[in-house]
Amino acid sequence: MAFLAKHRKEELIALADDMGIEISSNDKKIDICKKVKDSPDFEEEFVRGCLEEIVRQREELKAQAEAVELKRIESLRQEREFELQKMRISNAAEVNSVASTRSENSKNRLSLKNLMQKFDAQVSDISMYLALFERQARTAGIDETEWVPQLISLLPLDLAQIIIKEPEEKMQDYLNVKEVLLDRFKMKPETFRLKFTQHQKKTGALWRELVFELRNYLDGWLDGLEVKDFENLKNLMISDQIKRRVAGEVKEHFLDEWGKLVDPLVLAGKIDEYESVRSSRKLHNVRMPERKPLEKVKLLSPRKENKSKFVGKSEHQFWKNPTPKGNWRNENFERRKPAACYVCHSTEHLRPNCPQLRKDKPAEVVNHVGMSDSTETLSAPYMSKALVNQTEMSILRDTGASIDLVSRNHINSEDLTGETVWIKQPLDKNFTCLSLAKIELQSPVFGKIITKAAVIDASLDNGIYLLGNRSAQLIEEQRKTPNLNAVVTRSQELKKETEASAVLKPPPQRPSQTVLDENPSIIVAEELVPFPLPQAEGDTNRLLKVDSEAFASEQRNCTVLKPCWEKEREGKGEFVKK
Repeated sequence: MAFLAKHRKEELIALADDMGIEISSNDKKIDICKKVKDSPDFEEEFVRGCLEEIVRQREELKAQAEAVELKRIESLRQEREFELQKMRISNAAEVNSVASTRSENSKNRLSLKNLMQKFDAQVSDISMYLALFERQARTAGIDETEWVPQLISLLPLDLAQIIIKEPEEKMQDYLNVKEVLLDRFKMKPETFRLKFTQHQKKTGALWRELVFELRNYLDGWLDGLEVKDFENLKNLMISDQIKRRVAGEVKEHFLDEWGKLVDPLVLAGKIDEYESVRSSRKLHNVRMPERKPLEKVKLLSPRKENKSKFVGKSEHQFWKNPTPKGNWRNENFERRKPAACYVCHSTEHLRPNCPQLRKDKPAEVVNHVGMSDSTETLSAPYMSKALVNQTEMSILRDTGASIDLVSRNHINSEDLTGETVWIKQPLDKNFTCLSLAKIELQSPVFGKIITKAAVIDASLDNGIYLLGNRSAQLIEEQRKTPNLNAVVTRSQELKKETEASAVLKPPPQRPSQTVLDENPSIIVAEELVPFPLPQAEGDTNRLLKVDSEAFASEQRNCTVLKPCWEKEREGKGEFVKK
């Protein structure tokens, strides 16, 4: 019975009909299998053969049905293709007849060259001229494919050459040619907007003409920004109102994309971002030093002085601007004028820096070596003469300077030490880098010293050496140096006279200068000047009668000198026994 379950219900019903078994409509597949098995005529081999025959017949019927369906579909396809080809042939014949009729009619039509004047860039507006051309072409019934040749015949040679330079496939497209001409005359959407908002009615023209011109400018503005629906038009109006309310610096910042910003949300976002960055930059700006205001002087303006001189002359004056020709709003409305001085009308400076406002007063010298005659008398107590590198110069003592200043004219290149110093003046916040040079100062007042000085430019030389606090301290230390062995006894004087009389050999000279490499500003001592002995008090004749032996005996027996004699015996004494 298992092989019966593999067959379909329809095949089992056909088998039951062949075996004469009654099958009701409510019998299921399992019921049919039981009836076939319970039939007295049931034989397994017989039943298998019957089922195989039934399956074969069913498959043959199915294949025949599929073949019939394929034939029907193929015949239907061929019929449809025939009808389509028939329609194509009929349509092609109609198109050819219409094209031939149109070509014959277009040849008979008049050229627009006889209906319109040629374009003149000095008088006509290119956008208005193209709008008039399109209307004339539609009125004359000229096909749009022939607009470009008609337009080329109405344009000057230079504009026609611009169109001819375009690729051949683009040159036949009128919309592309129109865009090229508008770009040539810089008719951008922003230009159409300015013309729409600033255009005025010409003298003697009708208001209907103004309506046509404004409508044409509005169409050019909307078409350039691709405003096709009412929602985009609302966004454009809102963006235009926002642009009218922002500052001029914002417009200059977004100048390259200002005319293309149509979406108000995008425009507002860019402006907010710019203002946030701008405000953060202002917080970190360095405060500039305040400029002292100049004293105001009322001067007669050259405008009032020269106005009476030019009365009656026909030429235009510099305070009168001639009325520009054409539409002055399009050219100079947003043009920025250069800043000029209100007094002399010069563009090189403004009124606070005008030289005509300055008074001719003698300037007071502050922290400057060069001075007038009145200041020289005040500085006379602090002036002296000295040799600077073997050259006599005036020395000015400056208690506010920490280092000396000397001109480049009074030193040699060998005097430069290779060191530099940064100098800051009281009236200037900036530091100045100057080179250092070795300077030799010599004067009978303080002797000779070697110090360092900052070297200024030769153009600032006024013949004065500026003495700072460091060199002044060296001079004071030299003056406080004690003179050792300044008292001259009679024996020393006798010895000196003996050496002077016997000129056998010059005594070794003491070095006059001692300069260390580590510190070139060492003070060099001068010759020591002996001091005279003070006047003796009391009777000095008794001392002259004492001989040397008695004097030596008194020294040995003196209790005051006893510690000195003991140190001398131990070899620790400070005196030498003879």
